[in-house]
Amino acid sequence: MKRSWIIVFLILCCFHNANAQKSNAEKIIGCWTFKTFEFVNPDEFSKEIIKEAQNTEVCFDTNGKFTSTKSGANAFTITGVYSLSEDGKTLSQKRDIATDGIDEDAEIVVLDAENLTFKLEFGTMLLQRKK
Repeated sequence: MKRSWIIVFLILCCFHNANAQKSNAEKIIGCWTFKTFEFVNPDEFSKEIIKEAQNTEVCFDTNGKFTSTKSGANAFTITGVYSLSEDGKTLSQKRDIATDGIDEDAEIVVLDAENLTFKLEFGTMLLQRKK
């Protein structure tokens, strides 16, 4: 009986480890909702920027494409392509719109089943997986 419990425990541990070892390329797939931003140097516009960005949704697909959507009064949709570095720790995005100096690489600080946190030059952004 004790042996059976040990086998069940080991099977569950193996299943958990297999799931936990998904690559960031697999974990990032899906839709994420903006929650907050922590600015390195906040100014008088920081709270307004965070308020405007609330409920913005970013979706990453398996083909290396992303879509950012904001609904409401100032609605917008931005599309583009993304890639992850070989080690899965850096996200690079290229938007389909032609503007200079806005696309920036982001360091992935946290990426799990529920949370995605990016570190950018001007601060840290937290998103949560859309349910």
